[in-house]
Amino acid sequence: MKKINLTDLYEDKGCLSEYDPNSLSYNKAILYLEQLIQPIKKTKKISIEDAEGYILAKDVKSSINVPNYDNSAMDGYVFRHQSLKKNNNKVKLFGKILAGHPVDSNKTSNVCFKIMTGGMIPKGFDTVIPQELVKIDNDFICFDFQPKKGANIRKTGEDISKNEIALKKGTYINPLHIGLLASLGISQIKVFEHLKIGFFSTGDEVVQLGEKIKPGQVYDSNRYLIKSFIHKMNLHFNDYGNLSDNKPKLEKQLKKASEENDLIITTGGVSVGEADYMKEVLSNIGKVLFWKMSIKPGRPMAFGKIKKSFYFGLPGNPVSAAVTFLQFVKPSIKLMMGNSRFEPTPTLEAKLGQKIIRKKGRTEFIRAHLKKTVKGYHVKPLAQQGSGMLKSMSDANCFIFMAEKEEVLEKNTNVKVILFDGLI
Repeated sequence: MKKINLTDLYEDKGCLSEYDPNSLSYNKAILYLEQLIQPIKKTKKISIEDAEGYILAKDVKSSINVPNYDNSAMDGYVFRHQSLKKNNNKVKLFGKILAGHPVDSNKTSNVCFKIMTGGMIPKGFDTVIPQELVKIDNDFICFDFQPKKGANIRKTGEDISKNEIALKKGTYINPLHIGLLASLGISQIKVFEHLKIGFFSTGDEVVQLGEKIKPGQVYDSNRYLIKSFIHKMNLHFNDYGNLSDNKPKLEKQLKKASEENDLIITTGGVSVGEADYMKEVLSNIGKVLFWKMSIKPGRPMAFGKIKKSFYFGLPGNPVSAAVTFLQFVKPSIKLMMGNSRFEPTPTLEAKLGQKIIRKKGRTEFIRAHLKKTVKGYHVKPLAQQGSGMLKSMSDANCFIFMAEKEEVLEKNTNVKVILFDGLI
């Protein structure tokens, strides 16, 4: 696929001939986002204690071997394999080795040490047998088989060798990475700075929490929904509140947000209603690439750029806002923060509990409930699938992923499922 840039796509609509710009497919959107998103370049050094949710800005090499000594993988007895005799696996017990307390033994005779997990293997000793596989006979251990030489020993550098790259630039740091860094004795790392993210919701019908709601009004659930998603990523954003459907005010706020943030996210105002002004405003002060997506829910989603800031305009319906944030905005945030690639949400397979029939043409994310049975994973779609029904989103624990060319999913067939656990 030819390398593209946002300016070319905006100014030369001939570049868009391979798809309908009014209805961009799920897969094409991901391809274009991966090419268009530019990571921020500012870096800083931070403590590994504060590193979760940051992107590594430099490869981390190990200055030591891990482990840095041969040690026992379990509680047992360590001996020299060559000292065993056929039909006579009886070894004299000479002493005990605890983790952190090595022994210096020059014994060459048929002896063994009781050794605890992590205990250092004495020089010349090469095999460990688990303690539950031996019998004690006075000062001897006895066993009725010959274990393999080198069994149950963790070798020096087996996990990571000295000068090996332990973590690559572009890694999104999680608690497991932090544990690895600590095991290398590393207390600080170089990371990309966090994004500056600006957010506001739009709509004359939107009222804030604590106010009395009137007929025709809705509470500003999107503001708290998006804020929670971003906080879950260990990020913060500038909250500009809610704006009415007023073109001058929207334009003024977008200009201000573009001066103060690397990324702007809004909800509402990106559909085709008479008061949905965002496309017009964006076209006046920036560039718009995506406008309609061939996905359900989430068809009206905008993507573009205002000055130095990237922009995502999410739908006003809360479920649509959630789906588009999770599928497009969250991976794009990671890309902007320096992640090595656009990470699509992982899927697993589960058996479908009931037949699904729909009109093909759009990638669909069907709210569903997944459960594990003795026969494996089974998934069943929820009855309520409206894009404004946030209750069904909170009742679900997964999406059934239905590709745009699929029209029927038969009962008891295996389908792709995206788990909320880890995603939300």
